[in-house]
Amino acid sequence: MTLERDIALLKSVPFFDGIPAEPLKLIAFSADSREIEDGRFLFSAGDPAEGGLIVVEGRVDLVDEAAAPPKVLERLGPGSLIGELALIVETKRPATAIAVGRARVLAVRRSLFRRMLGEYPEIAVTLRDRIAERLAALAPEIGRIKDVMEGGERR
Repeated sequence: MTLERDIALLKSVPFFDGIPAEPLKLIAFSADSREIEDGRFLFSAGDPAEGGLIVVEGRVDLVDEAAAPPKVLERLGPGSLIGELALIVETKRPATAIAVGRARVLAVRRSLFRRMLGEYPEIAVTLRDRIAERLAALAPEIGRIKDVMEGGERR
């Protein structure tokens, strides 16, 4: 895949929406491209997350292997970002990721993402605002889940 195609793909990822081409070029140029065969694990639940993965080609299932039988939580295709939080902070993978058919991903290390933010600090402000909006939108849903788990029902 060409650098231009990788930049176009990054522009299509909602997390990177509105980020200029130059910082995305840094990510596209420096990210690691990985080919994964059908049925192979990208990572397992509990593994340390060193950054995010962007699905370039194919499909990736996020699976809860602790469920009996294992449950597919989400099937992700091209343009999907796996591990958005891992781009910013150290964390562990909450689910297992398995290639469905042949897949290709771009691995964006946290250190690379932080380097991009260091070179383009205005992007950090944009992302901070975006994350704050998403957290504010999640607050009512978290309250509803809490009520349901405590046996009540929020309307």
